Amino acid sequence: MKKTIAILAASAAGFSAINAQEDISVTTTWEWQSSYVFRGAQFADETFMPSLDFEVAGFYAGIWAALPANHEYDNEVDFYAGYSWGISEMLSADVGFTYYTFPDAQDKFFDSDVNTFEIYGGVAFEVPFTPAVYLFRDFDLKSWTIEVSGGDSWEVALDTTFDLGVYLGYVDIKDEENYWYVGVNAGFTYSFNDYVSATASVGWSWADEKLMLRDRDNRFYYGLSVSAGF
Repeated sequence: MKKTIAILAASAAGFSAINAQEDISVTTTWEWQSSYVFRGAQFADETFMPSLDFEVAGFYAGIWAALPANHEYDNEVDFYAGYSWGISEMLSADVGFTYYTFPDAQDKFFDSDVNTFEIYGGVAFEVPFTPAVYLFRDFDLKSWTIEVSGGDSWEVALDTTFDLGVYLGYVDIKDEENYWYVGVNAGFTYSFNDYVSATASVGWSWADEKLMLRDRDNRFYYGLSVSAGF
């Protein structure tokens, strides 16, 4: 996603804060991850994750995809849009939606659509480590998710930053096992200029024993990404 949301640089680092901008900006990211992990669950092994984002005056929209190298896993293409604004010098808010689609997947037994629609809202605090709290509601899965996250960057060399993000969440799915998840992401970002940067990152995630994919509930993964924008 992040998203997400500047979900996971936010994408690679796990940050959730979004800053409203008055000028139009367009950003594309080309990312490869050794595992596709989302809210504590591993959805695929090696995965290519391209994205395209637009922002203007606090409004944003984009498309993000997960294209696993192993074709045993389904491709995923997500569409999202939202609005973020500053409430005060110390607090910002963000609301929006994500439409998760799986072009190659169908529930063949029921012959039904497996796509889902989710709305979200959150606040971020403009203090060190930028703590943020988000609430997500998926109407098709009938699930609620609450996630607390934070992240920051430190310049460690000329044009290079060290990025660190952490997150903790709880998923409540109707008629299913609910579970907790937690994760840490860290990486180095090198800015070639004002428009292009590259990130090398590592991550670790854990989900409690109630997660259905029990054989994948504690894992390390790593990734590389290149972003360009104006």
